[in-house]
Amino acid sequence: MKRDTVNLEPGVDLTRPLTPVNDDQRYIGASVPRGGIERLTQGLGQYLDDIELPRMAHVVYWRSPVAHMRIKSVNAEFARAMPGVLLVADGQDIAKVCKPWVATLGHLAGMKSAPQYALALDRACWQGEPVVAVVAETRAEAEDALAYIEVDWEELPAATDMLTALDPATPLIHPELGDNLCFTRTLDVGQVDETFANADVVAEINFEFGRHTGVTLEPRAQIAHWSPAEQRLTVHHSCQAPHMMQD
Repeated sequence: MKRDTVNLEPGVDLTRPLTPVNDDQRYIGASVPRGGIERLTQGLGQYLDDIELPRMAHVVYWRSPVAHMRIKSVNAEFARAMPGVLLVADGQDIAKVCKPWVATLGHLAGMKSAPQYALALDRACWQGEPVVAVVAETRAEAEDALAYIEVDWEELPAATDMLTALDPATPLIHPELGDNLCFTRTLDVGQVDETFANADVVAEINFEFGRHTGVTLEPRAQIAHWSPAEQRLTVHHSCQAPHMMQD
């Protein structure tokens, strides 16, 4: 049996067996009150959908129905004439006022990401990517106008399997990046091959996990309020990473 060396307070008996639960039951086995629970259980929690601002408009999107497609043309003339419609914009319109986002992280050296625009420009590269935005005075009016958006598109080959994404036969989703590899990291602790070669038994298994992400009780949504008097943009959103949203 191996004993690790630890630093303890003077007088502590190292030969005394450890108890199953620490004497300080601050968390383990203890009931921890949840802060703010009274407000939430009384129905006083504020979600983004509870916020109503003066002159607030609503936006809905025509989204790509496939994983990869070329946008040939957008016809929105009839939608623009629908009641309550304030704006219909495609990717070319928004690109004039909104720079693209590059989803790389500084602490992951070598990570690659193509520029992602607020609305797809010439191609949509994932199912559900927004292509056309319809802004109206109410959500119902925006959804009514959305039904009259006409998008002529061509489906393109898609990369849908992680195990074959790097095969030469798999199409490149972003040719300017050179391949479909976003990020790679190698960890070498030494003598790995030798250890496996000399092992009495080697067990190998593949684990497959479905796509997952952290989500809030409220679906992801945003409200943006521009104050001309203060020249200030205030954004309420129900998701993480406020600094990314700020960028």
